[in-house]
Amino acid sequence: MPSTHEPLVNACIRGDIATVKRLLVAGADIEGIWRSCTGLMWAAAEGHLSVVNLLLSAGSNVNARNQVNYTALLYAVEADRREVILTLLDHGAPTDASICNRYEETILLLVARQGHTDIVERLVRQGNDLHHTNKIGDTALYLAVSNGHAPTVASLMRLGANVNTANIGGWTPLMMASARGDIDIIEMLLTQGADVTPQNRWGGTALSEAKQSFRSRQAVAMLREAGAD
Repeated sequence: MPSTHEPLVNACIRGDIATVKRLLVAGADIEGIWRSCTGLMWAAAEGHLSVVNLLLSAGSNVNARNQVNYTALLYAVEADRREVILTLLDHGAPTDASICNRYEETILLLVARQGHTDIVERLVRQGNDLHHTNKIGDTALYLAVSNGHAPTVASLMRLGANVNTANIGGWTPLMMASARGDIDIIEMLLTQGADVTPQNRWGGTALSEAKQSFRSRQAVAMLREAGAD
């Protein structure tokens, strides 16, 4: 038997704002759950900003969590729905470390991976933990480095991110930047005191990774100048 909440949530999934309005006026439960999520969660995940705004103005609970501990904001962040993310934050969506995915990645880690520098700065100003790590020991800085987001890397370092962390595989931000051949990021990390000497679990170093990158000549020269051997 179909859930009584299905019509509203289904309209939110489709982004059908006219039907959402009609059902709300008719008394549909704005917090009703279908397919494990509220209408706001689905609209956020699908990036339907107009529906998100309508639901919020009608009183949808931005703090609500479902049975897997996801909020509308976490769904929006995982789907990289930038405008929806900003809207939910403006409406007080929680961002504390208890809100994370199964990899223990917080809102901050996820937006750092996506390179949303302004949102990263906003979250850190709000008190989000700059040094939180996911299940395999990656920090926000490491995730920004691993995706080549130089402005986000620069911002995280200005905010106090530790450049010499290592994940459970022994990979440091400098090793990852070197493997990618990201010259600008290598330079920024070295300027902030990144250590060229650590080895990962496979015996790799920033220098050995740089030698295999597509900008190996530049990367190797920079690392050797910084003392790598």
